[in-house]
Amino acid sequence: MEPRVRVEVTGSDTIVVHPVGDIDYSSLDPLRESLLDARVAGVRDIVVDLAEVSFLDSQGLAVILFAHQRQRSAGGRLALRHLNEDTHRLLHITNLSTVIDVDDGNPAAVAPGLTGRRSS
Repeated sequence: MEPRVRVEVTGSDTIVVHPVGDIDYSSLDPLRESLLDARVAGVRDIVVDLAEVSFLDSQGLAVILFAHQRQRSAGGRLALRHLNEDTHRLLHITNLSTVIDVDDGNPAAVAPGLTGRRSS
């Protein structure tokens, strides 16, 4: 399956990025470009919805972490949503579960401020 990303505008400065398929070294560009485009466009809050992601490796996680750091430095936020068990484990092993917010999937959580819960 060819990697692709759908971007959903959910507010004046909030988007949800929906990558599809595997996110690994060979398929990072669509996700990287979508996250960079959002930052360049001045989007404040980004949710990366991983519901349709079958695999996420450390390179994919690095792209997400870099986008998270860019958002924080600009006063915005990035959160993850709909993580599978392997992705939860990857966040836990890398100790990024204490750094990157994990949204519980509640639509109200996408509002500015991205009120959600952190993964444990």
